[in-house]
Formats: sequence, C-alpha cells, structure tokens
Amino acid sequence: MENLVSEAAMLRVFSLLSGLVLAGGVAALAITNPTPEEYGAYAGDQLAAYATREYCAQIPAFLPTLIEECHALVQQLQPELVELFLRQTRRQNFILFSLYSTDLSLLNFGPLGISLPTYHFETLAVAGQFYTYEIREGKTTPQKG
Repeated sequence: MENLVSEAAMLRVFSLLSGLVLAGGVAALAITNPTPEEYGAYAGDQLAAYATREYCAQIPAFLPTLIEECHALVQQLQPELVELFLRQTRRQNFILFSLYSTDLSLLNFGPLGISLPTYHFETLAVAGQFYTYEIREGKTTPQKG
C-alpha cells in the first residue's frame, strides 16, 4: 500500500513539474516573440546585405571609389528602405510566434516605363529569431496614368 501511495505522489509531482515546465516554455515564447520594430531592424540588415551583394559587388574592381560610394549609399538609404518595407508588411501575431508577409514594390524608386523588381517575403518570428522561409522575385511595369 505504501508503495502505491508513493508512486501516486511521485506521479502528481511529475505532472505538476511537467505542467510548470510547459507553462514556462509557453511564457518564454510569448515574451520573446519579436516585435515589428525588431523585424524592421532584421529586414534592414537583410536588405542592406542584399543590395551590397547584388549591386555594389557588380561594380568593377578598378573603380574603388564608386564601390565605396555604393556601400555608403546603401547605408544611407537603409532607414528609408526599412520604412518602405514595414509599410508593405502584414503581421499575424499568434502570441507565441508571428508570421510576417511582405510584398515589396520598388516602383516609387525608379523612372516610369521601366520594369522594376517586386519581392514577396514570408518570415517566421519566434524566440527572438527570424527565419525567412520564402522569397519570390517578380517584375512589374508601372501603369501609365
């Protein structure tokens, strides 16, 4: 009988501890769910790295001053790009994590009549981290009004 009581007590203690650990994990995820501002910082860093890699890296090496100017321009435009990015982003907040969906159009940054790239991003934000799991690039031609 004593053995049955101690097993039942151990099972209750184990259940209680498991519940506390689970509740703590859920609370930790909720507390560390990144904010839109944190997503903006992440997106800005990613956009700057992309622009540097895709545009500045294409400048011939015999033009070092132009390469430096390109890097400086990317850094200078980063705050505006972040604002544009966030204006075109939707957040679904599930408390424990968030899903960010962005349809980025650069039509306002180019001359009319030129086919400009558009981008679609899907990002999971959880536990203070961002995981971009989908990126699609397309082309859009501005409509003449």
